[in-house]
Amino acid sequence: MVIPRPFRSRFSIRMWQTRNLLGQLFYKVGEAAEVDFVHLGRFLRAVSAWAGQSIGAPLGRAIGALGSSLRGAGEDICAPFRRAHSGAGHLRRLIADERQNGLGHALRLGAQFFGEGVRANAYLARNLLYYVLPLAAGGVFLYTVTTVLGGGYALAVQCNGATVGYVQQESVYEEAAKMVEDQIIYTGDEQPWTIEPTFNIVAANKQTVSDSQTLANAILENSGAQIAEATGLYVDGTFYGATADGDKLAAAIDAIKAPYLEQNPGADVQFVKDIKLRKGLYLTQSIKDYSEIEQLITAPVQGQQSYTIKAGDTPWSIAGANGITLDELYALNPVLDNGNNLPVGQELVIGQNVSFLQVKVVKTQVEQESIPYDTVKTNDSSMAYGKTKTTQAGVNGVREVTYQYTYIDGSLIEKVAVGDPVVVSQPVQEQISVGTYVPAAGVSVSTSGGSMMFPVGAGFKYMSRGFSGVNAHNGLDLCAAYGTPIYAAQAGTVVYAGQTASGYGIHVIINHGGGVQTLYGHCSGLVVSVGQTVAKGQLIAYVGATGTATGNHCHFEVIVNGTRVNGAPYIGIG
Repeated sequence: MVIPRPFRSRFSIRMWQTRNLLGQLFYKVGEAAEVDFVHLGRFLRAVSAWAGQSIGAPLGRAIGALGSSLRGAGEDICAPFRRAHSGAGHLRRLIADERQNGLGHALRLGAQFFGEGVRANAYLARNLLYYVLPLAAGGVFLYTVTTVLGGGYALAVQCNGATVGYVQQESVYEEAAKMVEDQIIYTGDEQPWTIEPTFNIVAANKQTVSDSQTLANAILENSGAQIAEATGLYVDGTFYGATADGDKLAAAIDAIKAPYLEQNPGADVQFVKDIKLRKGLYLTQSIKDYSEIEQLITAPVQGQQSYTIKAGDTPWSIAGANGITLDELYALNPVLDNGNNLPVGQELVIGQNVSFLQVKVVKTQVEQESIPYDTVKTNDSSMAYGKTKTTQAGVNGVREVTYQYTYIDGSLIEKVAVGDPVVVSQPVQEQISVGTYVPAAGVSVSTSGGSMMFPVGAGFKYMSRGFSGVNAHNGLDLCAAYGTPIYAAQAGTVVYAGQTASGYGIHVIINHGGGVQTLYGHCSGLVVSVGQTVAKGQLIAYVGATGTATGNHCHFEVIVNGTRVNGAPYIGIG
């Protein structure tokens, strides 16, 4: 190693070597920071050991030597500048003195002088470089460290081969992935959505680092082949498909209800089934084309059904055979007039078109109804039997009833009275006087005086013979014109309706329960049959003279526990 000329003392040589070592150290640090850090550590350990050995007396000498070294270093640094300044002054004077021999000669001589000065003092420039180069290397090192540490690093997140964002740590991605997964709506047996990310460390500034929400949005954009935003259609909890045209689907569903809302202002208009539209993320395998869902909600699931009336059909048999109620049958077919018209061959509607989304309309309506008046009949013995006179006209009352009507797809399904009726006006009772006096018989009969009503109609003339004992005449002979109506004296069941050659002839026996029966004999014809239930006052036969009879009359008997008793008190004959 060649030692420069100015460094002749041992300390100067050591300082030169130290400067040279530092220069190399900083140079190497600037080139490869990690290796230089190791070298620096070793150097510091060596310096520490050397300093430890030099504690005490050598410390003073070292301080003095350090001062000399610093002065030498100052001299080394300043000498090139002083020499250059002095040389420049000499060069100016030389050129000025030689101008008289010509400018060219002066410049050549000045150039020669400048070259000799540079060669003579070149070592000073080298000495300066020994200080400048380590400082420059240190500056490069500090710049490199500052740039590296001042910059940023991040994890580049790649999904499906594309970079979707940058995060400081993997937990940010995990949070973003969970945000996406929580939004996915599963509708059946689909495989859960999964994604396998990769992470790479890259340099990045703060502006490029993503938060969890931004990263979640980027993941969604990158996963379009697997999941997408859509609106799902749910009917009674069952998923029927999702579409990207959610607003269009909502408008189509509203359009189904719109006519019913217009026709029934103020009514409650809802779908029969529970309809829900749920927006969210769906797997693409669950998403259908909008036209497919539109066809589902607008097409009927069942067409109109009909039935042709056949001979022997009744409204009850038609309704029962087709699984509908009698009220539904009448509502669908006004032509039936509630059972009063049943033309054979007439085609009836027994089932309307049923849409996928049936609309139910419930509306409330207040209606006025008549309250029928009661009729009170009062026996009047001053009037002939069969005669009546209205002494007070009856007037129906009026009441307001609130009804709740339920329609499905426009057809009335139910009519229910709600709340208590409000009486607007009370009915006025009708009062009728009924004649009970039979002049020919000299007796008065009553239709309400006993437990039974008088059995013979307005054709009654008189009673030709009364009850005279079980073994004698055990009934009442009530005379009337041929064909006069005979009525049931009390409600019961017909146990006999037939004819014998003699005796009672054509006659009827009615069982009233409790051991009581009544018999109606010598009839000209019957209108009831065995097993038939009759009401009090219902027509059962007509007056005649069949069997053992000498004239038209009704032989009437009251039988209690098998014994004939006097029937007069039962039918109000005084």
